[in-house]
Amino acid sequence: MSMWWLANMGPGLLAAAAVAAGAGRQFRPGWTRQVVPLAALAALVAAIALAAWTAWAGPRTLGLAGVDALIATRLDVVSMTMLVLVAFVGWVVVRFAATYLDGEARQGRFLAWLAVTLASVMLLVTAGTLPQLVFAWIATGQGLGRR
Repeated sequence: MSMWWLANMGPGLLAAAAVAAGAGRQFRPGWTRQVVPLAALAALVAAIALAAWTAWAGPRTLGLAGVDALIATRLDVVSMTMLVLVAFVGWVVVRFAATYLDGEARQGRFLAWLAVTLASVMLLVTAGTLPQLVFAWIATGQGLGRR
């Protein structure tokens, strides 16, 4: 049974939350202010579950059939440690930013770019192919460079 869906669920949820937060109101965004922290929490839970599965099943590389030369996820001790660490710190930062920036003019936009950056870093630490590594690196740089 392929666990590729679990390995990419966190970044996928964060990307969807980024779209929702970016499309919503920017000033006091209401429900969109809650979407990004919930997606970050779900990404943390998925990362912990994936780390537990990797500890049980052993290290491996998961890819999609047909495109596994472009998109693959490497699951080993180092990548799982980094994934859980990034997901935990990301969840803490997202929760802090959602509270601290309450009432700022571009809060929704900031949370959207924060979610994109967090998803990109999660893809970066689990990259199993060079094209995915390059894409995640560029996406991380773009997310960090936005204001």
